[in-house]
Order: sequence, then C-alpha cells, then structure tokens
Amino acid sequence: MLARDPSPTSRQEARDRSDSDWAKTQPPRGRRGPSKGRQAAATDSATVDLIDWLVENPSTIEHIQEVGDLLAGPVIRELDKRFGGSDPRETRRRLTDHFWCDLLTALAEAIEKFSKAMDQIPAYVTTAIIKSRDVEHRSPLLEALITLAVRTAWEPIKSMIQTGGIEDLQRTCRILAVLICPAPENHAAVQNGALLPLAKEGALEISKERLEQVFPAD
Repeated sequence: MLARDPSPTSRQEARDRSDSDWAKTQPPRGRRGPSKGRQAAATDSATVDLIDWLVENPSTIEHIQEVGDLLAGPVIRELDKRFGGSDPRETRRRLTDHFWCDLLTALAEAIEKFSKAMDQIPAYVTTAIIKSRDVEHRSPLLEALITLAVRTAWEPIKSMIQTGGIEDLQRTCRILAVLICPAPENHAAVQNGALLPLAKEGALEISKERLEQVFPAD
C-alpha cells in the first residue's frame, strides 16, 4: 500500500520513525553484541528501503501481490482443508510463527540453486553427447566443437526458459519474506536468504551500513 501511494508523505513518516528508532539505540560496547532493539531498528530501516525501491520498480509490486494472493488464497484453503480440523483459525495462527517468511526465503534459495544448476547444463550435455557417440560407435568429434555447438544452442533455449523472469521471481520472494516477517532481526533465514542478497544487489542502499553493524559479517 505504501509503495503504491502516489504521495511520499506516508513513506517519509515511516522513514522518520525508522531513523528515530535507530538514533535511540546505542552501538555495542566492548564484547557485547548489538541489542535486539538496534537489530530491529536496522531491519525496519531495510523494510523502508525496500518500499522506496518498489516505488521505482512497480512491476515487482504486482508480482509481490500475485505471490501474496497465492499464499493467502489457494495455499491457505488447501491447508484449511487438510489440516484445519475444527479450528482452522488456530492452525493459521500457528503458521504466523515465521512459517510464511521461511517458505518464501527457501523458495528464493531454491530458485538460486536451480539457476546455478542451469549453468551446468551445457557441460552435462557435452559429456552426454560424447558418451552417447562412444557407446554407439559413431565417429568421434572434437570436444571443443561439441562444447561450442551446445553453448551456442543453449543460450537462446535458456532465455526461453527464463522468459518468466527467474531473477525477478527470486527477488519477489525475498522482498515479500522481509515485508511479512514479524521480526527479521530474530529470523536468521530471512537475514541470510533475503536481507543479505537484497543488500548486495543494491535494494537496501540506505540501510546496508546499519545491517552490517548489527549482524555478523559472515
């Protein structure tokens, strides 16, 4: 709602609250780690950054809405049917304990692994062709020739697979995980699987330094 609001007033108010909360906290002294309040202020700041980023990238807002509607609609309905019993509302309440942000963060990580696996496909295909020709006693071909042919064919095919935008879907899951997580400062999966990647790609320009202060470098 904030990202869709044409007026920047509400977003600025959220930014002011976030900055004020950060200013009220103190950096850790000695060997003590940052307080939960300081971590919460840093992740709140990151949330505001994400909202500002969404204003500049409205297509992602629609994708976030689609994924959110999917979870709130068909997914919840299926869970209610199978596990709701006599009190589906109680089952839903238990799912608010970081379940949905876990699901979204894991989806984003799976998409990343799938993307990396896709990059290994040309090498796999090259090896498969060489083995196949050997088994069927066909004339051997230079491995470099096979590799070039496979890679040249693979790139347009790969773009067809990615027409839906794998990276955008991954980013959508990460942003939604942060936005719906009740306390990212207490949820390591969201910190590592959503906040950190978003910071690296520049979506958290203002809050990146704050996050670095309150969470371990690794």
